[in-house]
Amino acid sequence: MSTQPIDALHDIHTATNDVLKGYREMAARAEPDIQPVIRRLTELHERHAAEQAAELGRLREAGKDDTSLQGTVNKAVVIMRDWLSNLDQDALPAVRKGEESLRREYEKALEDGNVSGHPSVGPMFKTQMTAIAAEIARLP
Repeated sequence: MSTQPIDALHDIHTATNDVLKGYREMAARAEPDIQPVIRRLTELHERHAAEQAAELGRLREAGKDDTSLQGTVNKAVVIMRDWLSNLDQDALPAVRKGEESLRREYEKALEDGNVSGHPSVGPMFKTQMTAIAAEIARLP
């Protein structure tokens, strides 16, 4: 069996966990006007992370620490932005940019035929990417 789908799954899981670190910090600091958006995105990515972790377990690849320095950077950016200005509607373009970046990670992974053709990873990635695209479309 090729490890490419597993590698892609670890990469997407890492990117998802990194985004979640930033959103969890943002949820604690955001102004009430954007709290519903942050909560909705956090819940979406928590579901995705859980699905990814379950698939890694099913493929017997659980246990690896799927986090990176980027998650810490995301958290630090949120803290610094909160110190310098409010986390309000003005923060949403950065949220959009982060979501678009995550969607591109899925697109890159699905360009590989071994990933898109994998019987469980491919469909999961496509479904999750579609959900992310829908949330991007909802952002102001």
